[in-house]
Amino acid sequence: MTDFTGAMGYCEFQIPFFIEGVRAETAQMLKGTEHHEEAERIEKETTVPVQLTKTKLEDKKTDLNFMREDILTSFVQDFDFKEGLARLVLFGRADKVVRQNETLIVSDDKHASNPKRYETMPRPYISQLLQVLTYLDSTYYLGDSFGGWAGIPHTQKMYQINIVDTRTRSIYKTYEEIVNENHVELLFYHASQFTKKCLQWDDLIHHNSKPKCKACGFFESCSNALK
Repeated sequence: MTDFTGAMGYCEFQIPFFIEGVRAETAQMLKGTEHHEEAERIEKETTVPVQLTKTKLEDKKTDLNFMREDILTSFVQDFDFKEGLARLVLFGRADKVVRQNETLIVSDDKHASNPKRYETMPRPYISQLLQVLTYLDSTYYLGDSFGGWAGIPHTQKMYQINIVDTRTRSIYKTYEEIVNENHVELLFYHASQFTKKCLQWDDLIHHNSKPKCKACGFFESCSNALK
């Protein structure tokens, strides 16, 4: 999942690294991982789990609150390009999945060492948005007793992106919105572009930003980095 959102939301020249299985982590990513692990631990220690039944799952009017980072996701999409047929399969793990008032909600935490830069941003970064939209258009692994990979019945979908202050670990700002047709078109456009670029059926396009290159975990080893 992060390969897709990173490439299409940050830099397409990360794709060759992903294909070769090369991974890179920045200091900010490591801090984010630390926060996620801590939040997961706290929820498991403070939450009393309630058994999920097929009746509860199938009834859209029943609110559900899944344990943090306990839901694996699978996004599958077939494409019919002029070059040929292709299938994109993305696996991930959502931060938080709930169903409230017949609304399927995926919440994702993003960490910022300087959260004030989000004050004037009316919308989240495209990579952040693509991640939650992909989760919302996925099937979920709810266990073999529920048929393995399945959907969660709902009337509408909503995303929440929490900007977390790395220093205080508190939520600084939240972006949230009901998913509409524009979101769906945005997701599938980028999914199709990502698929073609991975298959080398389309050229990689550079963002031409030195600051973005310098902040990238592949900066030192990328021959296309602006230095």
